[in-house]
Amino acid sequence: MRTRSPSAEPGADRRTVQRDRCVLRCQIIHGPWNEVANAIIRDLHEDGARLRLMVRVALTGRLRLQVQPSGARHLADIVWQRGDEVGVRLIATLDDPVERQIEGLRRAAAELRQSRRGIAEDGY
Repeated sequence: MRTRSPSAEPGADRRTVQRDRCVLRCQIIHGPWNEVANAIIRDLHEDGARLRLMVRVALTGRLRLQVQPSGARHLADIVWQRGDEVGVRLIATLDDPVERQIEGLRRAAAELRQSRRGIAEDGY
């Protein structure tokens, strides 16, 4: 009688990299019309992630993943989908958070200057 090693059991986790459990909100941008689906990142490591969709939607191919609130963006391929859970392989990081932060500061400064002009014009 042959015995199987524990890693050869059906459904056993055969990953060689440890996944870190987490709870991070994210948005999935997918499809030819850039549809948006909200999800939670449940497990994460440097090459992939397991997501739980807020609304069940069929995903295929490549997608963009935007992590909130950091704004980090990644390009990912769908590896598997079972109901509202999806496994993705992270392909590339599309981050430009420093540039976006600078742009946000510029917008805030412009709004501040504009509000000061309104105060000076009103005489207050």
